[in-house]
Amino acid sequence: MTLSRRTTMQWMMAAAVLPMARWSPPAMAAGMVDAAGAAPPFDVIVDWPDTPPLAQAIGYGRDPDLMMPKVPWALTLSVAQRRTVDLLGDLILPKDTVSPGAGALGVGAFIDEWISAPYPVQRVDREKVIGGLIWLDAQSRVLHAQAFDAITPGQRAGLLDALSVAVPIAKMAAPVAFMDTMRKLFVLGFYSLPEGKVDMGYIGDQPTPGAYPGPTPEALSHYAQTMDRMGLKMSQA
Repeated sequence: MTLSRRTTMQWMMAAAVLPMARWSPPAMAAGMVDAAGAAPPFDVIVDWPDTPPLAQAIGYGRDPDLMMPKVPWALTLSVAQRRTVDLLGDLILPKDTVSPGAGALGVGAFIDEWISAPYPVQRVDREKVIGGLIWLDAQSRVLHAQAFDAITPGQRAGLLDALSVAVPIAKMAAPVAFMDTMRKLFVLGFYSLPEGKVDMGYIGDQPTPGAYPGPTPEALSHYAQTMDRMGLKMSQA
């Protein structure tokens, strides 16, 4: 599934105001360098690659037209990289009885738009995502003689397990940070979609027919307890 750039632009601008869009993995904040960290289940670890520079681009300005959004920058991911991103989406947030996987829903289009934007936060994420996709293919070829999108599901799962540790050894710090970033972006994108909202049971504002019944006893009890903890008195009006 490929979403329109209008849709992904609106999606990205909404995501940019969310606190999660500024989230950094706790392990990265701590430096993620620990010689005694968790070692991966393979002997050879390829070096982290240099990432190609981002082409010069302009942003959408201080006052974008949200009704007619225009995307002034080019996208980053190649066809093969987008295919790998979609595979990762379905592994990180797989399909279930409620919704399709994040890859099948097209969250990769949001990620491509996000890492292509010429802003500081997105540039940092771009370094991690592009570097990680290059590293993932190189590591997959060392282990299985094929790119990541060509190996078996079990082999993919094994590689992702090695990128899901809390404290990795130093040489795995950047690959683990890449996977942390991918999880952040997939969660951010997936739960912004209608399918993601259904998945979490979010129903939004619902009209109440007839006269307003007032807050429930449970809500009043919670309110009273909160006011008491704050040393305030409930209004009797």
